[in-house]
Amino acid sequence: MTDRTLTTVLDGLRFAMLATADDKGTWRSRPLSLAANDGSHLSFLVSNDADWVGALEDGGSPATLTFSDPGKNTYVALQGSARVVDDRARVHQLWNPGAAAYFEGKDDPSVRVLDIEVHYGEHWDGPSGRVGALLTVASAAVGHNVGDQGRVLT
Repeated sequence: MTDRTLTTVLDGLRFAMLATADDKGTWRSRPLSLAANDGSHLSFLVSNDADWVGALEDGGSPATLTFSDPGKNTYVALQGSARVVDDRARVHQLWNPGAAAYFEGKDDPSVRVLDIEVHYGEHWDGPSGRVGALLTVASAAVGHNVGDQGRVLT
């Protein structure tokens, strides 16, 4: 088991599944694109038109994030606190070409910044590619550990 920084673990991983609890305590997930990674602080651009976004405006809401790259046999699971802020300067700072597919532009009044403060995380890496994945599965079946797993340091 190895410990690695969050920045290192997320290098090259752009898409996440974010899970948050609704007002009834039911956990729901949705895909998001990572806009910024600053140590233990991750940021995403979201729309306040989405029903789940309003629940995070008070801040401190528990959240889980998962990232994966099956082609590289890399998986990351993170736990933290989520909050949504209406900060036009940060929207402009985080704006990227991919965001244009979801919003009318960086001045779209519905764009908000979702900040996740990561408190804990784990990662799993194995040999890349199809052969590497088969090797990982075969090794696990006979009780051998192939690849790397460990904590994410924030």
